[in-house]
Formats: sequence, structure tokens, C-alpha cells
Amino acid sequence: MKDYLYKELSMAPDSPITRLTKFIYFLILFSVISVVLETEPMIAAGRESLFLRLNYFFGIIFLVEYVARLYAIGLDSKYKGIGGRIKYIFSFYALIDLISFLPFLIFPAANESFLLRFLRVFRLFGLLKTSKHAQGLILIGEVVKSKMYELLFSISITFGVIFISAALLYLAEGSIQPEQFGSIPRALWWASSTLTTISYGDVIPITVIGKILTMIITIASIGIVAIPTGILAAGFSEAMAKEKENK
Repeated sequence: MKDYLYKELSMAPDSPITRLTKFIYFLILFSVISVVLETEPMIAAGRESLFLRLNYFFGIIFLVEYVARLYAIGLDSKYKGIGGRIKYIFSFYALIDLISFLPFLIFPAANESFLLRFLRVFRLFGLLKTSKHAQGLILIGEVVKSKMYELLFSISITFGVIFISAALLYLAEGSIQPEQFGSIPRALWWASSTLTTISYGDVIPITVIGKILTMIITIASIGIVAIPTGILAAGFSEAMAKEKENK
């Protein structure tokens, strides 16, 4: 039984994804969707008992899976014996498993438990360790690591421009709109939202100088956003070229 569970639950580092594992991942995805729908009053109203039964169902299923994994993990050389199982309990995915169902089973009436149940979505990342996409993640990590200095430098430039923009708008608009631009910390919200192109127009300059500065800052934001994108694109090109050379 232990060998069967170890194989069917895809617990070995190089094991393929079995039908049972796919089914469990499907349940995880379905349980996350259920948690999301439960937060919508128009859907949840009048269906509280249905969602409660679903949560009990998922909680019991994941409890059984957790116990099965804890039983079978002893076949892994890293988790042999009692000490190995204790080590497994405190591993990342095992902790995610535990806190995503245990609080609900203990305190089923606690509305806040939905956030812990939502953590099951992290279990879906387990698919990556047995899929071809794992190589892509490794490549991303290598590119980010190799371009770390350039990325940190570009981020420093971004924060510098945000600070300068906030200071300029404080000088131009501070006396006119004290609530929005009355201090540099207040102006930082406008500068950061404008430079990252997420501004919704809730705070806008009204002076001529402020508007001119906004035009310049908005145009500059295009280049600022493009800097890390260009760095990563160049890094990926270099990494892909190296991979082709090594093949």
C-alpha cells in the first residue's frame, strides 16, 4: 500500500503525474473556485448549507490525502523514520496542506477560514515539479540571477524618478491641493500610480506647471517600465543562445 500511494500521489521527485494526482489537483482547483464563489453575497445568499457541505467534503478529502502522504513519504530517503516525517510536516507544501483544511475542520463556523482554504491554490504549483514547465522556471531564475545588478539598478532609477516627481508636484500643487499634494509623502501616491500607469484620475494636477510636469512624467514612465522588460528580454535571448550552443 505504501508503494502504491508513493507512486500514485506522484511523491518521487521525477515521478509522472498519475490519474489520482490529476484528480486531486482538479479537486484543489474546484475547492478554490468554491471559496471564491462563497465570497460573493449574490451567489452565497441562501446557499450557506451547500457551501458548508462542500467545505466539509473538501476538508475530509484533503485530510485523507494528507494522512496518505504522511504515511507514504517514508519511502523517500530524506523523510525516513519519525524524524523524517516530522521534517516533512514542516516542509512548505505539507504546511500548505495542513493549514488549508485543519482550521476549517476545527472551527467550521469561522468565516476567516476562507483565506486559509484559499491557500490550496499554492498546491497547484506542485504540478510544475513534474512538468516540462519546470525547465522554464529554472531558466527564469537563472536569467533573473544573472541580470540582478541591472534589475536592481533599474529599480533604483524608478524609485528615484518617483521621489523626484513627488517633490516637483509638491512644489507645483502643494499650496493649491494640500489634501493631495500638501507634502511629499502625499504626492508619492500620485507619482507612483502615474509612473506605473495605474492612475485612475482620482488625483490630478490643476496648475499649468503641474500639468506640464505630468506630461513629462507620464512620457518618462513608458521608458521606465521598458527598462526591466528590455533587460529580461536580453537575458532570455542570451540564455536561449547558450542552450542552443550546448545542445
